Amino acid sequence: MRARLMFTLAIIGFLALVPLVYWNLFEQGLSVSQPAGPIPMAPSGFRVELINEKIPEPSPIAMSVTEINGRVEVKNGEKDQWKLAEVGVVLAAKDRIRTLMNSQATLSMPGVFSVRLKSESEFKVRKLADNAFKFLLKEGMISADVMKDPQRTFEVSSGKEVVASTSGASFSMNVSKKGLVSLGTTNGEVDLSSMGKVVKIRRGYQAKVESGKAPSDPILIPKKLFLRVRWPNKRDLARRRLVVSGETSPGSRVSVSGVVVEVDARGRFKTVVALKEGNNRLRVEAENLAGLKKKKRSPPIRVDTKADRFLIKTSPEIWKKKKP
Repeated sequence: MRARLMFTLAIIGFLALVPLVYWNLFEQGLSVSQPAGPIPMAPSGFRVELINEKIPEPSPIAMSVTEINGRVEVKNGEKDQWKLAEVGVVLAAKDRIRTLMNSQATLSMPGVFSVRLKSESEFKVRKLADNAFKFLLKEGMISADVMKDPQRTFEVSSGKEVVASTSGASFSMNVSKKGLVSLGTTNGEVDLSSMGKVVKIRRGYQAKVESGKAPSDPILIPKKLFLRVRWPNKRDLARRRLVVSGETSPGSRVSVSGVVVEVDARGRFKTVVALKEGNNRLRVEAENLAGLKKKKRSPPIRVDTKADRFLIKTSPEIWKKKKP
């Protein structure tokens, strides 16, 4: 009986404490309204900081020179002077790069594209952005590998009229001194436009654009590179200048003893070569838009421009006066 009474009193006491506990926990401890007076400080050993973290800005688009063979020069902006290029130099908009005779350079933006400049080529950066890369090939030949991305455009022009554009392809582009543009694609496809006409150059095809004209219809890139050179009939010459002419596959680039020469729309070339005194061996090289190369060497050509020496021998007796 006593045990039951004690249990009943315990239950009544517990129920009496519930309102008090509720008041302390919910009405005071968890109230959203702040009590008057100073704000309580954090316990010792704790530190409260307000974090004002800045959102990182996107890194700038950068293209650099990753390989150099021979003498290569760069020009920063329009007012700067040409100076020797080094591997690792970064190129921005309005910068130029050129390769001299028997020189090459590679420009790269890792994971996006790479461009290889052949000898005697001049290349200018027009625009570098997240979704657009624009360049000017003033003169020379390039080979470009552009990673496929429908959200990006890679564009190379030879001036105001002729523009090559792609979102992913491997192609070569050749611009002669007289403005003849030749373009061939080995992977993907490239749009070539001029004078309001656009042609799509797919894998294995090439097209040309003569100055002031619309692009030609694409044709297959020849599987074999044709090269014929006319050497002089005489092997002994009394002059130091020689005319070298020949034909190659249209769209190809030709050099004679390392010097790039003009090739017309039909593949014909003709140039004057300076010779040295004595024996000469000339070398003609051609490269087409698919990267095929062919070489021809001349037979020995001997140059002798010195005047022949004539020796007149006389007898000392001829000047003696004869006695009568």
